[in-house]
Amino acid sequence: MNRKTQMLLIPGPITLPERVLKAMAKPIVNHRGDEFHALYERIEEGLRNVFKTENNVYIISGSGTAGVDMVFQNFVYEGEKVLIPDFGEFTERVVENALKVGAEPVVVKSEWGSLPSLRSIAEAVENNNVESIFIVHNETSTGVTFRMMEEVANIARKEGILVFADTVSDLGVEPFYTDKLGVDVCVTASQKGLGGPPGLSFVSVSGKALDKGLNNPRRRSFYLDVEKIHRFHLRRETPFTPAVPLLYGMAEALEILKEEGYEERIRRHSENARMIYEFLESENIEIFPRNREYWSTAVIVFKNRGLNADIIIRRLYEEYGILIARGMSKLRNETTRIGNVGYEGRAEIEYFLDSFRKVLKDAGRQP
Repeated sequence: MNRKTQMLLIPGPITLPERVLKAMAKPIVNHRGDEFHALYERIEEGLRNVFKTENNVYIISGSGTAGVDMVFQNFVYEGEKVLIPDFGEFTERVVENALKVGAEPVVVKSEWGSLPSLRSIAEAVENNNVESIFIVHNETSTGVTFRMMEEVANIARKEGILVFADTVSDLGVEPFYTDKLGVDVCVTASQKGLGGPPGLSFVSVSGKALDKGLNNPRRRSFYLDVEKIHRFHLRRETPFTPAVPLLYGMAEALEILKEEGYEERIRRHSENARMIYEFLESENIEIFPRNREYWSTAVIVFKNRGLNADIIIRRLYEEYGILIARGMSKLRNETTRIGNVGYEGRAEIEYFLDSFRKVLKDAGRQP
């Protein structure tokens, strides 16, 4: 197939359809007026559908990192012990977030490419008087998905502690049912599985978490203060000037998601990932995560052993209009990443794999 536009197969942002691009060109409206209130309600309805929640969902003009920051600025108290499974670049950032607000992170660490055991997490909760747990559901740097959410939530429920989840890189790609799992605060972003433009984050907050945040004596952020955010949310507004064009694009992206269907979107991404993993195995390319059970659907990470990654990435882009990503952080030179969070279907993935095969044959292998 011939490509008229580039195909972004990176962990985000994604290639946007014309419908979303056109929506972002709509005239700006008063963000304190009725038109904006209707837009806000439309977005919140769509977000509740993809979060699978009845909780309040707050809209933040800021990247997914802003959403994670909101969690620590409001729902984690100074001196609080927060358990953090640490298995990649983004989990390390969560530890740093905890330290910045004066919390005491209880870190359960594992090598990159693996996950801490459920037993080690349970023992850490039992032995450390933990008051909350923060889980990065999909680790973009390593291609590992934390598929023990239900078990961890059950542990938290027994202990009466809150569960926070970062689903920035895989909500709308990997099955995730916020309320059913008992997740108190769930963070995601606009530019990946939700199919929208970059620059927005969304935070689902339970009543229990909201009460904790409102009673936090040391809420330190002015912009991300949950009291302000919640107060304006009740009148379908944001405390400060929102990125209105991005919100128009997000509303359209959520409408597209609704038309496709949540389960169908999950199925499509799962099928894409299956095709990519099978291709890599057929080419004797080593997958980075150790355990197949935790291979990510959203970000496929493979080792560069025997491959000239620089040539592969450059030629895929220059000759076929397909962009994949270098490895991240300390894995930058060791791995390459393929994003599977956009609108691509079977035809696009087949085109990508055919192009990848040609590049490998011509110049991708190292002697």
